[in-house]
Amino acid sequence: MKFTKTISILLILIIMMSCSTTKKLKNTPIGLINNVSFINSKFNNANASNGFLVDYNHKTYAITAKHVLMIAKTDKMTFVDFEGELKQWKMHPKNDVTKYIVLDKLLSTNRKDSLTWNYMNTNWNNYNDWLVFSTKKNTTNHIPLQFRTTSLKKGEPLYAIGWSYKDSIGKQRVYEYSFSKTEKDYHTLLGIKASKSLGGLSGSPVVDKNGKVVGLVSSGWEDKKTKESWLEITSVKNIIEFLSKLKS
Repeated sequence: MKFTKTISILLILIIMMSCSTTKKLKNTPIGLINNVSFINSKFNNANASNGFLVDYNHKTYAITAKHVLMIAKTDKMTFVDFEGELKQWKMHPKNDVTKYIVLDKLLSTNRKDSLTWNYMNTNWNNYNDWLVFSTKKNTTNHIPLQFRTTSLKKGEPLYAIGWSYKDSIGKQRVYEYSFSKTEKDYHTLLGIKASKSLGGLSGSPVVDKNGKVVGLVSSGWEDKKTKESWLEITSVKNIIEFLSKLKS
């Protein structure tokens, strides 16, 4: 009986801590969406999934998923390069277009990666699903995230922050997951209080209970048998390596 009571108390404490973390993250300005404008305005996309800010070596960078360029591009763009077609890339909270970050240069251009779904799917294991931009203007109260460099633990709670396309305008959503495993450059997470719609959640930061970013949303699915929701996120490992090699 005493053992059962102890387990019950521990479960209650875990639930309370989880609720407290979720509430804190909801009230911390983190989530941003991509608002992309091209010289040819017919290709503009004012809601091109999510992004976020990070601080590395005292510089602020903006990060989103590379496959976002599949939905935010012109007909002339065939590789991870704007080809002179971009007018402006902003990030802002979905609930406030008056506060925004103006991105500067795409630092992770790549003339090898084709902007097609087929290329992404056939090269998924080595795809590096992230873009890194420098920034030149920030009118928001968003404080850039810090990278987490320590290993994740099985069952550790993690939180995806942002908006899916079906999320109405309002405060950023905080979706809870549990770390399952790491394979190559991706972490697999099991949904605890997961988003019911993954479309548009790409590029959202995934953070630990301390708000340290561990990855960004790349893909997800629902197990047809168990109805469990799963998320695959790109690890920050290669992003940190990329940033460490940039010339100051």
